[in-house]
Amino acid sequence: MTEPEFRAVFPEHKDAVYRFALRMTSSAPAAEDIAQECFLSPLRLPERYDPTRGLMRAFLLGVARNLALKQWNLEHRWDPLDEESLVAHPLDASAGEMADLVAAGVHSLPPLQREALILAEYEEMSLEEIACAVEAEVGTVKARLHHARENLRRILAPLREGNERRSKAEWNR
Repeated sequence: MTEPEFRAVFPEHKDAVYRFALRMTSSAPAAEDIAQECFLSPLRLPERYDPTRGLMRAFLLGVARNLALKQWNLEHRWDPLDEESLVAHPLDASAGEMADLVAAGVHSLPPLQREALILAEYEEMSLEEIACAVEAEVGTVKARLHHARENLRRILAPLREGNERRSKAEWNR
């Protein structure tokens, strides 16, 4: 990648890369480091990007994904990176604002489920684009996304129950 190409690509994709890294790590400093390293990668090794394999956005998010997982592996050296995990601990609905609780729920997902959900729901990528970014089959992405949504549904169940109780109480007034 040449410097003029970089100047064209950076403004177009910097926000998506940073948002993805932030949602994967829940750390602004870590997200900044990942985003910076992500954009340095094609400058250092321009031959790594092959436009016939997918869009630049998918490539950059794939690099960000690998960097985020590398960091996760360093921090959780002994924890398994289990894409089939169905562990879901419900949130305390009284613990904060809805957006913060949803963000906490997303962050509590296993990393491979979290990345599929973030890329699909927040970055609005197609299954094929996600598969390219995470170097997986489309069927694998579908399964991860399904498990992520099921886990998130369980995690956020107390919020739904709390809203239903409030609605009934307001209706009865």
